[in-house]
Amino acid sequence: MTHILQTPAWGRFQSSLGREVVADAGDGWRYQAILEKGRMNSRLYAPYGPELESSAALPAALGSMVAQAKRLGAAFVRVEPTGLTAGSEPRDAATTRILEAAGLRPTSAVQPEQTWRVDLTRSEDEILGDMSKTGRNLYRNYAKKGLSVRSSDNPDDVEVLLTLLAGVAAQTGMKAHSDEYFRAQARALLPEGRGRLYFVDVEGDPVAASLVYDDEERRYYAHAAADYEHRRLHPGNILVTQMMLDARAEGKREFDFYGVAPAGDPEHPWAGFSTFKRSFGGYDHHFVGAWELPVRRGGYAVYSMLRRVLD
Repeated sequence: MTHILQTPAWGRFQSSLGREVVADAGDGWRYQAILEKGRMNSRLYAPYGPELESSAALPAALGSMVAQAKRLGAAFVRVEPTGLTAGSEPRDAATTRILEAAGLRPTSAVQPEQTWRVDLTRSEDEILGDMSKTGRNLYRNYAKKGLSVRSSDNPDDVEVLLTLLAGVAAQTGMKAHSDEYFRAQARALLPEGRGRLYFVDVEGDPVAASLVYDDEERRYYAHAAADYEHRRLHPGNILVTQMMLDARAEGKREFDFYGVAPAGDPEHPWAGFSTFKRSFGGYDHHFVGAWELPVRRGGYAVYSMLRRVLD
């Protein structure tokens, strides 16, 4: 299944940010890649791509990306190939050898190497039954506490999410993207049905919000924020449950929580919200990680040296 980051809708969003987007396909492979310009050089990056039907297709896909990178003046390509493994286990030694044989070098993760997914092909009762007892009860009783859930495909409603994200930033100091990035995302994805906003209200006032991405078969839990003063109402649990059940009703096959920490690693910076995500039931899905292939070796050597210094 194609990841949302490899869809034309995501490409149009990236183009709206002023980035050059290229795409190509061949026998058993396809990709969409973004030209990312840095201070010293640029790279051609395929998030969760290229998509491969087998390992035999990897050289041709990389050959196309290298040709595009040369045309655009990029120093290297960065890839996160999918289709080399089933995803049920972390990358094994055999897959690593395939990637290295193609000339690829491992690099720090860009997109999450591990995510958490819920099977939506089951009945609603089965989905709720896999959740924690606390989460299930919160969802079944939220209306009694004066909470309501609504959704919107109006890009202007992203301002509600931005207000709540500003509150989170003030509380934690964490700010992932600029407001204009989220506005551009809403303008690009919501009118095409590739994204949706969800809100939890208390007496008409929003206390939690989320932006989800949608492709043909999967819904992605992308961005969310909640009002700290209403944390005891657990609006996030209610929000996620409704988003999952709506996705099931719309015919989606999976709900993707978009990144978790490895199980059993309480020191990981994502440990807290990973526990929250796993409380909804589901299973791990693993990717092979990020890999790079030099195109202009001089430029790539300078980039590698600077990265070692900065790290």
